[in-house]
Amino acid sequence: MAKQESLATTITLAIDNGSSHIKGIYDDLNNTFIFPNVVAQPFGERYFLMDQGDPLDFLDVQITSPAIQTEQYRHVYVGNLAIGDGGIVHEIIGDKAVQKKAQRQETMVTLLTAAAYAIASKHEDDIKRGKKRIRAKVNLGTGLPIQEIAKFREEYAEKIMSGIHTVSFVTTPVFKGVTVEMEMVLPTDISIDDVSGVYDMEASSKAHLAAKGFGIADVGGVDMDIAFFRPGLDLDQRLSTGAKIYLNNALENIRNEVNAQGEELISSTAELTLMLVNKEYAIYAEGKVAFDMTELVNRHMRILAEKVLKYARNAWKHARYAGEFWFIGGGSVVLQPWIERLNAELGLPLRFDNSDYSQFRNVRGTFFLLSHALGAGSEAAADVEEAAPPENLDGSGKD
Repeated sequence: MAKQESLATTITLAIDNGSSHIKGIYDDLNNTFIFPNVVAQPFGERYFLMDQGDPLDFLDVQITSPAIQTEQYRHVYVGNLAIGDGGIVHEIIGDKAVQKKAQRQETMVTLLTAAAYAIASKHEDDIKRGKKRIRAKVNLGTGLPIQEIAKFREEYAEKIMSGIHTVSFVTTPVFKGVTVEMEMVLPTDISIDDVSGVYDMEASSKAHLAAKGFGIADVGGVDMDIAFFRPGLDLDQRLSTGAKIYLNNALENIRNEVNAQGEELISSTAELTLMLVNKEYAIYAEGKVAFDMTELVNRHMRILAEKVLKYARNAWKHARYAGEFWFIGGGSVVLQPWIERLNAELGLPLRFDNSDYSQFRNVRGTFFLLSHALGAGSEAAADVEEAAPPENLDGSGKD
């Protein structure tokens, strides 16, 4: 049988490789996806009840890439499929959280998986018609925390542009047997995560940030980036800083205390994050409340909120022109109730981003800048203003 010709394509792709979740947008602001930042090395054989389902929930991939040197990451489950797997599971907690994002092998694993998913999703109709091989040029936009930009930007960019990256879907529904070959370019270099979010806020919200001096913190699962802007969106590089807050570690402590009740009631920090975002503190088993996390969550989250607010205030007091301070990112959605309670006594002009947008701010801003660099500036700006907020914050799949 003659070898099937591969399909050649080009994609514009923004990825925010967060410590809790990976967020992506491709070709259009309404093409969004999100999945937990969990990677597992499968153990044993996986059995199927049916060859159906959302591909995003079953990311089973084999990866060949010059950017991934260790054999243990050649075949992995990623995202929802990795949660609760019986193999070796990697979440960004403990020792992994201490490592630099630019240097973690998991960062490239999830970035390449996300890119392959976006490309396959773009050509889902071709795949359903039998196409099994896709060659893609990827115009990629992605970022690093403020603390890593200066020292690790070049190293990270070299990994991304190191050659041809190949991702094959193993048992993933719809994409099973599909191989994606990717060559990546970085039209906007590596961006600063926090700063990208500001551009989206200015383009799509009524905050009118360009006329103000302000501070902003992007609160993630590990890092907290703090940036200050003078009027005109002039980034103050002298005062902008970052810190590690280890939100994921606090969530892991809560998870361990809950699971100490005798059963694994919560399978991952990613699952717990979504529960807290949705304010679901009661855990049910067999239709009954098996555990109420309210007191436990309050204790841990108050401690973390105090830490976050302390970092923000210590940086803010040096930026005398900053009349208000904003919080964005998935971590800020989790911590908002506790930060607001602490601020009830302080009375500081703190602002929180709209929770529907907050987790996607960085990736939307990155996509906006990427589109502008590729020559679609005015159209991209109009799209940013018109695009609806992502509806799949539960990680259930693409829009």
